[in-house]
Amino acid sequence: MILKSISKSYGNEKVLDELSLTLNKNEVVGLIGRNGVGKSTLMKIITQLDKNFTGSIEGNEDIGYLIEEPKLYNNKTGIEHLKYFSSIYNNNFDLEQYNEFLQNLQMLDVLNRKVKKYSLGMKQKLGILISILNNPSFIILDEPTNSMDIETSSEVLKELKSISQKQNIGILISSHKLEDIEDICDRFLFLKDGKISREETKSSKNTNIINLVFINEYDLQKFSNTQKFGQIIANDSNTLKLQTKHNINSILQHINDFNIQISDIFSEKQTLRDIYIKESGGSKVETKY
Repeated sequence: MILKSISKSYGNEKVLDELSLTLNKNEVVGLIGRNGVGKSTLMKIITQLDKNFTGSIEGNEDIGYLIEEPKLYNNKTGIEHLKYFSSIYNNNFDLEQYNEFLQNLQMLDVLNRKVKKYSLGMKQKLGILISILNNPSFIILDEPTNSMDIETSSEVLKELKSISQKQNIGILISSHKLEDIEDICDRFLFLKDGKISREETKSSKNTNIINLVFINEYDLQKFSNTQKFGQIIANDSNTLKLQTKHNINSILQHINDFNIQISDIFSEKQTLRDIYIKESGGSKVETKY
């Protein structure tokens, strides 16, 4: 799926500004940004729920989605929902086909219960299953694990990853639970000021942040001028931060070879939340679009 120069405004406020991106099958992509930055708006545009925008989209004809909360009928059972939505797509619901999915999400025993007796988490799981009934090429999920506890959320996301791989489906997912989607996403897109401001892959995100404390500024400069391990992302007094895929032992060997004096060296893991905070400037809550 290819999005080109997508723009969207609410009155005088431009929410999306010439945004372009590509989504591929058989990958899970996390859409990340502060509340109010336009994540839900972008997803509604992709799913054709909002057609009032400029730009173009190719490849979004065959899509399943769950935007915000699922639209369900309180007096219908879970199985009635699955049969009804399957019929909309001119299919007969095959319980055997989805048996493993339902079993892993502990939904089999509640299919004959009316939805009004479902917890919010159970309704979300039913909505997710409904989103794949049309055998889509892409699934768009806006906060799909809302109202779920940590364990249930993890199980649902693992199932989504499995579905993506087994059925060659591309998934775009937004979530404020960054620690959850960090494990299942292949790519991460950061939305800021109406554009994709940054993209990270799982491999690029897993780079090390090495902190070095030098004896003096001379040794810091000597290291800076001779190192080829990665990017220096901070430099304060006698302390330096290095973003690299190399480990500490490789750096220590270089320090020894060049007779550079340090007083300390340690690594820190860069999490998705670290990148988010740096990219967004914090976690301020704003109006949701």
